[in-house]
Amino acid sequence: MTSETGLDPNTKAILAAATKRILLGVDAASVKVLDVGCGEGRLLAALHSRGVRHLAGLGWDIAVPPLALAFKKIDLSQAGWAAALEGRRYDWVASTEVIEHLVNPFQYLSEMRRIVGEDGRLLLTFPNVHNLRSMVGYLLAGRFSGFFGPNFNENHPLHDQHIFIPNMHLVRYFLKLTGFSVEEIIWVNGSYRLTGQTTLLVARPCNPIVLP
Repeated sequence: MTSETGLDPNTKAILAAATKRILLGVDAASVKVLDVGCGEGRLLAALHSRGVRHLAGLGWDIAVPPLALAFKKIDLSQAGWAAALEGRRYDWVASTEVIEHLVNPFQYLSEMRRIVGEDGRLLLTFPNVHNLRSMVGYLLAGRFSGFFGPNFNENHPLHDQHIFIPNMHLVRYFLKLTGFSVEEIIWVNGSYRLTGQTTLLVARPCNPIVLP
């Protein structure tokens, strides 16, 4: 498994905050956790080291701890990917720094709703476009911090681009439409909305809003 050596401070802060929130008030030995878009499996490894044994990772090219389930070659940009889990549901479904890379975040959240247990929780992290740095960047250059920069070109892989701008009002709206209610927001790598580099959001399942 990949260690935390060489990680930037924000990535370390996201990993620590997500691990802490998932383990808050739960029995580590029995809680079931799925990491969607888990990549090298750092969050799963951190949870495993703290006693969590019911772990699973999902994504395209991924790594998971020993004995964890691995759902590989899953394209999160395609509809229907939740079917690969064959009806499994989890107490916690985490997805860190993923939604901003997707061309259809609404479809992604719809799939997530199928795999979060009825008493479970969804944990998302994404860049905080409401902080001071991002707002100044938009005011002066017409783009939010971390979006549409030098890497945004046709020679850079689409899946590695920041495509969706995660405005909190829009994220909340998509969550309501897909059957989630926001329960908690934590600012990571900064204590407030204007200073936090990353948004950590926890949502619980609810009845989706039905549009007329």
